[in-house]
Amino acid sequence: MTHAIPSNSTPQSRLHTWLQLLRAPNLFTVPGDPIAGYLVSNAGFIDASLVLVALASLAFYAAGLLLNDLVDTEEDRADRPNRPLPAGKVLPETVRRVLWMLNAAGLLLLTATGSSYALLAGVATVVAVWSYNVLTKKTPLLGALNMGTCRTLSMLTGALAGPSPSAFLIATLIAVSSGLFIAAVTHLARFETKTTLPWLPRFFPVLALLPGVWIGLQNARYSPDKTPAVWLFILTVAGGLFILQKLLRNPSPLPPLIGAHIRLLLPFQAAACWFGASQSIGPDCAVVLLTLWPVSRLVSKRFYAS
Repeated sequence: MTHAIPSNSTPQSRLHTWLQLLRAPNLFTVPGDPIAGYLVSNAGFIDASLVLVALASLAFYAAGLLLNDLVDTEEDRADRPNRPLPAGKVLPETVRRVLWMLNAAGLLLLTATGSSYALLAGVATVVAVWSYNVLTKKTPLLGALNMGTCRTLSMLTGALAGPSPSAFLIATLIAVSSGLFIAAVTHLARFETKTTLPWLPRFFPVLALLPGVWIGLQNARYSPDKTPAVWLFILTVAGGLFILQKLLRNPSPLPPLIGAHIRLLLPFQAAACWFGASQSIGPDCAVVLLTLWPVSRLVSKRFYAS
């Protein structure tokens, strides 16, 4: 069934519709993945490919969100009728066209980096995003791990680009921790439309942070210039514990708490950036990512993150 777009839609309303589709608060958390992976892997050595992988990751993420809404249109018609597609605010054909344009743009950006490995990681990201939305999303554990893999690949795309990926192993460990965290949050989000929330999934996100934080702490404590990274990792865990106590006291409504979890990626990414390039642009990137944390929270007051 096709819904026509209201003829009186304005540029402002169309912008609002696309920001709904793209989960505006989450977009702030996306470029930090490849940037953190890049800076850790390349130990502070940078070139223009840093910007290219950040933009590519943003394109893949946006495409994945559009595919998610296309696949969930009928479910949203019953459970979330105000979402743009079931509400008829945008045509499915338009969303599908933009989706593939974004994927193509992301792959072209990675081609421009000159790194065949980064391009392969980008292709893997597109495949992982498609498999999550089309094949595994309804399978509880597998779907969550698939989503976590998408985030891991986003960070690895950055880690594989650049002039000197000498610390790729450490970047990989941090990327896997980030992916486990998102897998835990994705599993928690399954209960958004349920009447009850089991106890155990409430603990998974903060527990998933611990391996990456431990890696960061172990590697950062021997270099005084990396001390701020230690505190940023600690801040991330503290944020996770703060959200956990809210989940334990009163988890309803759940979507804002899901968004709060996703925003925790920002201090985690900031810590990784400072840790990876403390004598280069790492501190500058960390400050920018930390600044985006409250900005994302402010935007979340108008747009849900899930």
